[in-house]
Amino acid sequence: MKTCFVIIPFRHSFDEVCGVIEHAARECRLKAIRGDLCNRPGSVLPQVQHEIRRAAVVVVDITGHNPNVFYELGIAHQIKGPERVLILTQEVDEKKAYDIHQYRQLPYEHTRAGLAKLRKQLPVCLRRAVDASTDEEFWNVIRGRLPRTLTLVRDLKKLIGAAGKKGLRGVTIRIAAGLSSISISDNERTDAKFGKEYHKALLEERNTLREVLLRGAQLKAVLNPPRRFTQSMLPERLNVRFQRLIGLVEGRSDIRRNSKLAALDVKAMKKCRFALSPVPMPNLFIIGDKVAYEGMKRAGTGGFEMTHCETDTTSLREMIDQFDMFFEDSYAETRRLYPTDAALAKQLRTFYDEATDDEAWREGREAHMRTGGNARRTISLPRRRTR
Repeated sequence: MKTCFVIIPFRHSFDEVCGVIEHAARECRLKAIRGDLCNRPGSVLPQVQHEIRRAAVVVVDITGHNPNVFYELGIAHQIKGPERVLILTQEVDEKKAYDIHQYRQLPYEHTRAGLAKLRKQLPVCLRRAVDASTDEEFWNVIRGRLPRTLTLVRDLKKLIGAAGKKGLRGVTIRIAAGLSSISISDNERTDAKFGKEYHKALLEERNTLREVLLRGAQLKAVLNPPRRFTQSMLPERLNVRFQRLIGLVEGRSDIRRNSKLAALDVKAMKKCRFALSPVPMPNLFIIGDKVAYEGMKRAGTGGFEMTHCETDTTSLREMIDQFDMFFEDSYAETRRLYPTDAALAKQLRTFYDEATDDEAWREGREAHMRTGGNARRTISLPRRRTR
């Protein structure tokens, strides 16, 4: 059941207001959860963040300008976006907090008549907030590996669900990554650090992307494969992903238990264009012209600790244009260096050999030290406008 997270001052005088909110939530088939009643062990703030993240809508009563309420309101705006946050207040207009006056607020009076009016208005506002579409979302931050992966899967599935009779022809998925979602393998061991749920979500990301391609979408990917590991340092998951991607490029899948899925794996590759680049870049996953995800991580770690989500039309257009220019430049360079039909597989093997060659790793590190650590070039995609 979807939830409605309620942020409200912790005072008995607000119990009647909470009752109205809970009644409206039930009318909208939502379960109301009060932030002030979180009673699980441990710090309250992570619990509040968890409940905000999983809620369909957040209701915040800013009456009295309680500092804790305002702090949690800021978290809710960051995680959910203003469209999914409903602000209630008993304050008159001249007492509105100056820093949130631009956000729509639902005023009410704490009287019998005022609460009766709120009881009628609130379900309408809740439904509007729940139904807010992704292209209305503000620039957002997703924290954590699992939430990022689940959000990607959600948006890919929404793309599939919205496909008409012509399928997804004309839709382009753009990825800038180390080895990309395509390389995620059934044969990876579950990392105890991240858990089974995260590994399962990664496989679902790969499978959903494959389904998008089989329905007619195209994939353009700029890959910057991991390099400069020693053989003993190369994480097992990267070793397996390298082998899977090379195999797919050469026309074979590493899925062993299901020949049908293995065949679909190879078929989906026909919808892909890859370019390899030694130039470091932001990790990007752009779904059509609807949404872009830019992941941030520490070098060598699995998953992304923080991901920026962009849905602003103008910013998306700029990101897509910059990506396409970078892709075409990288693709032309790939073809220039490796003009044979086996260009991609050959260059992938070169990257893999460098990643597992102890001598190459030592030479690379010595060169890095000689240049003071400034040997690597970087690129930057357009920054988002401050709203």
